[in-house]
Amino acid sequence: MIPNYFLSLLIWIIIGYLSGSIPTGYWLGKLKGIDLTQIGSGSTGATNVLRNVGKVEALMTLIFDAVKGFLPVYFAIRFQGSSSIVVFVGVACILGHSKSIFLKFKGGKSSATGLGILIALSWQAAVITFMLWTIIVLTSRYSSLGSIISIPLTPVWLYLFHKPVAYILFVVFAAVYIVLIRHRENIQRLLKGNEPKIGEGN
Repeated sequence: MIPNYFLSLLIWIIIGYLSGSIPTGYWLGKLKGIDLTQIGSGSTGATNVLRNVGKVEALMTLIFDAVKGFLPVYFAIRFQGSSSIVVFVGVACILGHSKSIFLKFKGGKSSATGLGILIALSWQAAVITFMLWTIIVLTSRYSSLGSIISIPLTPVWLYLFHKPVAYILFVVFAAVYIVLIRHRENIQRLLKGNEPKIGEGN
């Protein structure tokens, strides 16, 4: 029983990491001769794609980055049912996006991938989080501020929708990693007042 569990866990972690590692934004940028890791914020996420590649490519990046987080977690829930495996798959997806094996362990902030994972865990919580992010971004024009405020609140929504404790703890980890670690430079720029708004250059 135990060996089978750990074998399943390893397989699902690999699937989650490889899915998260798919560098959607980077590949779309390369199609136009742009290396996103060497321009702007250096992130391969939708915001840097929007600033340096184009609106269509940014939308595609947002959608596909969410999908690559959603699918592994959704199938882990459907075919495994073990909340611990689901959580490890989610962690692997997030780490894969921010530390992609295809980009020498570079990547994005993991916000969109995290949203995709959240959709699989609780679509209701995902809708609330996305709406809050949208409102903040539309009013402030800071994409990073939307993530910094909306993501830490996701454990609250999961709790209110009676999701497993393991899911809530995972989202706490994701919030700390995405906000405090992956967005630390954005936080510093926001405090200094030189964080670029959407529509402005880097």
